[in-house]
Amino acid sequence: MRIVERSLLSRRQTLFLAGAVTCLPASGDDFWNTMPPSEWGVGEIYRLMNHSPWANTTEWTTGPGFARKNDTNLPGPRVKAVVTWESALPLREALRIPEAPVYENCYVLGLDGLPSGTYTAEYLRQFARLRATGKSKWTARATSARERIRTSSVYQFAFPRTSAPIGPDTEDVYFEMELKPWTLQSKFKPKEMLYHGELAV
Repeated sequence: MRIVERSLLSRRQTLFLAGAVTCLPASGDDFWNTMPPSEWGVGEIYRLMNHSPWANTTEWTTGPGFARKNDTNLPGPRVKAVVTWESALPLREALRIPEAPVYENCYVLGLDGLPSGTYTAEYLRQFARLRATGKSKWTARATSARERIRTSSVYQFAFPRTSAPIGPDTEDVYFEMELKPWTLQSKFKPKEMLYHGELAV
């Protein structure tokens, strides 16, 4: 399913902020806990959607075998991506996404940025997983997926909450995907994903 969604950031704003986010006025590392959503500006929303406990800028990587020929000491090629925890309340408030049953029953994660190729949401779904480390280890597979069009294509993957029990004491949680020869891993820390003192996932 492909859904067109109006973005609060225009493409021009997104490209500008990507290169100038460090120059934005500081509003605190956790402005989401001190400023109401109605006061979040372009800079705050960009930071929340790219560099926050609910968003990681990461890279697709390949193994050494795909490095430049005859030089196995060089890393393989890389492709940038952003993984967002879309079911978390602060992201939904930033994007002005209304309540929906899927957010009550599933964790929804978004992926923006793919290696070159033609992909459908359903094809990507079979390779997406969540994995927890620590005392309570588990792995969950995505049960549904869809494509949303913002300033670019964002693929959303739904993981049933019952198969991915996350609490405030859960250690690192990883979103992972393999599209051979490409692999992607993005780490989230539930202990840091607090919104006004409550776990927001």
